[in-house]
Amino acid sequence: MNAGEQQAYVRPSKDSRYNSDEKIPAAVQNMSSKASARGSEGISSFVRNSSKYAFALVATLSFLTRYWKIWDPAQVVFDEVHFGKFASYYLRRQYYFDVHPPLAKMLIALGGWLVGYDGHFLFEKIGMEYVSNGVPYIMLRGWVAIFGFALPPLVYMIMAESGYSVVASLLAALLVTFDNALVTQGRLILLDNIMIFFMLAAVYAYIRFFKLRYKAFSASWWTWLLATGAMLGCVVSCKLVGLFTISLIGGAVLYDLWRIIDIRRGTTMSEFASHFIARAFALIAVPLTLYLSFFYIHFAILTNTGPGDGYHTSQFQMQLKGNHMTKNSFDVRYGDQITFRHRDTGVYLESSNERYPLRYDDQRVSSQGQQVTGAKKLGENGFWMIKPIHDIPEFETFLTRRLAGEEIPEDELNEWNVYDADLVQLEHVGTGTNLRTHDVASPMTPTNMEFTTALLNDTKAYDDSLWQVLIDGAKGNSTQLKTSSSFIRLVSNKHGVAAWTHKKKLPEWGHEHQEINGNKKPDEKGNLWTVTQIRGRKATAEDQEKIKKKIVPMGFLSKYTELQGLMIKHNNALTTVHPFQSTPITWPLMTRGISFWTNNAERKQIYLLGNPIGYWMSDLAMGMFVMVLVVIELCRRRNEDIVDPLVKRHLLRSGLFIAFAWLAHYVPFFLMGRSLFLHHYLPASIFAYMMLAVLFQVVFVQEYPRYVVRRWNGRARALMPSVAAVAVLGAIVALQFVTFVYFSPLVYGTTGLTPEQVNARRWLPTYDLHFQK
Repeated sequence: MNAGEQQAYVRPSKDSRYNSDEKIPAAVQNMSSKASARGSEGISSFVRNSSKYAFALVATLSFLTRYWKIWDPAQVVFDEVHFGKFASYYLRRQYYFDVHPPLAKMLIALGGWLVGYDGHFLFEKIGMEYVSNGVPYIMLRGWVAIFGFALPPLVYMIMAESGYSVVASLLAALLVTFDNALVTQGRLILLDNIMIFFMLAAVYAYIRFFKLRYKAFSASWWTWLLATGAMLGCVVSCKLVGLFTISLIGGAVLYDLWRIIDIRRGTTMSEFASHFIARAFALIAVPLTLYLSFFYIHFAILTNTGPGDGYHTSQFQMQLKGNHMTKNSFDVRYGDQITFRHRDTGVYLESSNERYPLRYDDQRVSSQGQQVTGAKKLGENGFWMIKPIHDIPEFETFLTRRLAGEEIPEDELNEWNVYDADLVQLEHVGTGTNLRTHDVASPMTPTNMEFTTALLNDTKAYDDSLWQVLIDGAKGNSTQLKTSSSFIRLVSNKHGVAAWTHKKKLPEWGHEHQEINGNKKPDEKGNLWTVTQIRGRKATAEDQEKIKKKIVPMGFLSKYTELQGLMIKHNNALTTVHPFQSTPITWPLMTRGISFWTNNAERKQIYLLGNPIGYWMSDLAMGMFVMVLVVIELCRRRNEDIVDPLVKRHLLRSGLFIAFAWLAHYVPFFLMGRSLFLHHYLPASIFAYMMLAVLFQVVFVQEYPRYVVRRWNGRARALMPSVAAVAVLGAIVALQFVTFVYFSPLVYGTTGLTPEQVNARRWLPTYDLHFQK
């Protein structure tokens, strides 16, 4: 028997796992199959089924770590405040706004719906009790934990399908199983593990598809290609960072197409076009269709008014049942006493007899004019009469008749409607003065103009008191100003500045109201106000019926486009400093975590922290991988092969794919200006763990099939992993497991630690744990 016949690989139908560039000749496949059949006769059942046993072990341990005491703590933890609340809104069918796409949140809501939860609890703050409020939180957490439980088995499947041995696949899966951060996230009502599940499922599906490249356009080829597209659609529908996974798969597809178009492979342009169209359909059209479909479902469920209304245009809001705009959207007429509410901050424009101080804190001199401020609560000082800019006798007669309570015909009333771009004066009802801005620096924003008021007969201030009413989204000057449904800008006709406010409060002399000033950039969205009510005007059933008939329907694409723009805008605006935010450079080094929950009475806490040993080992593996590639290339330059060609090819394909997966899910965060946290690194951390298993395979496992059969003296024997490989595997897993257990009180929050025990777990001074004293 020659050397070629002495060695046969079990399961030769998986030869494509070696990523060979050439088709496998049928004769070779037949010979390999016969040899494999002869060789496998002497293999023990345990060895033959070792992959199944390893997978079962991973699944069991993953289940135990994720579901261990999942009922503790029985309180709202960290971002359960948000995502539990959003699930409740789905069950109430109340519209809300969030910067993330809807799929993961709808899945959480589905779990609640399956157990009969009605969404009565709104998860208002961390630490709120679940049991006393009748929330089926164990079922909600258990439902979400299914996705966290599935991560280690998926990692095992990815490694195995990529051609790695049982021990290497087992190593990667166990590292993920015993990662503290992934377990913490995986057992709470949070989004990340749902997104990561679809991410890994997309990678797995693509690997299965790629291995069928020599069976192009077969049923199984189409199945895995479409599955890849579906999973990509799901991952980006959970969080927009799912685009990183799309970029990873997209890069791999482009590389694959580059190989296919090579004329040396004998591919015709017609065949290449078929490959290109198939991939474009499955990996672009399918994800996009799913992404849009989930938003369609989102809008179909959330049909009632809710807390997210205020982020949207008036037309969008009026599509929702019970929205105040559909109840109180009245035409504003000259002579009406109205109130103005700032869209972004919610304060009301008001004035009073109070004056600005002679000098501000920075010693600037003020006008000492009448204060105009933003108040959180509406009172008598918040009413303004809207008037024409000239003394018109007809208006005075009209106003007198209205004040006398005379019944005026609708047609005559409509003659005094206010329209877009009208010039008006705004008289403060309480003090009988006109709203004014002038060339004086505002109290807290010296670059902007001060808002004050002027006496009605002050001719010198007349031009300063003229305001242009600009309705946002108006289509010509025929657009009427309406309460609730019109967003407007009040722009000074003389100075061109717009009424604006911000959340910083005035000192005591301003009763801690918000400053109102003139913004020199009138087109900014922060200048939008709405007329909330007309004094003495309440909606009748007839009024509401008229309003409903006037509502212009809004199509799905219009709703989607508006919401998508708001999501991107507000996501980029998440720049507020958070005490537990961190920078991307610190994540692989595991220098700090995030406080999720504390129980002061029992000194318990949940603190998101990755497994420090695992992170540091995977960092080392990533560096060693780069060094290995450099050494291989240097040796190639000297015409030296230091590794087997099969190992080298596998390393340069599967290994580089995993490395690029890590980069694709990590590097983009360096380009973001928003606040970032450790949990943003969790997808990348899984690929870092997989890289550690790749290096383990290269160094300690010489054979790439799951096990190898060889013959001695006519008897079959299985080559099991070497003693060194098993010892290193055991050492790495033991380190990961012991570290996981050591930090587990911070994962589960079930054990109170003494100050000494807390400080013992502060391996780095930047671990800002609670109860250190």
